[in-house]
Amino acid sequence: MKKLETERFILRYINKSDINDIFNNYASDDEVTKYLTWPTHKSINDTMKVFDIWQKEDDNIKKYHYFIEYKLNHQIIGSVAVNSFIDGNPELGYVLGRNYWGLGIMSEACKLLIKVLQDDGYNKILINAEKDNIASLKVIDKCGFKFVKEDIVDVPLKNKKVMCKFFELIK
Repeated sequence: MKKLETERFILRYINKSDINDIFNNYASDDEVTKYLTWPTHKSINDTMKVFDIWQKEDDNIKKYHYFIEYKLNHQIIGSVAVNSFIDGNPELGYVLGRNYWGLGIMSEACKLLIKVLQDDGYNKILINAEKDNIASLKVIDKCGFKFVKEDIVDVPLKNKKVMCKFFELIK
């Protein structure tokens, strides 16, 4: 995985020294995890367990799993990643710490990952968001995705079903 950089942040893979940033900046915040598919981390041990899972990701997913290091404080403040491949097309997901909302960071990070994916030959990129997640829907719109459909999605880690909007970006 190559490191990517903008004026405000670095997109890179994480190491164990980043675990506290992940836990403190977003994984332990109920408001941040409200619309995510995974539950709020209750302890640093939860974040350590997920770190171990990330370390075992298959190479194709790991290649596109970027964490956002904010240059002003050199902390990990979120991530943008390919969560899965559906019919060979990458599906994006992201998370950002609440202290960094509204600064355009996630739109910028997503656009950078989209460029990397398109440069790597992916002509169709997918994304979805819960229909009530207004902030995420704004990021999706700013990145140029087009609405495809609405559908109910099972969220097993939270033991619930949610209505999501699905989008695609075709080069």
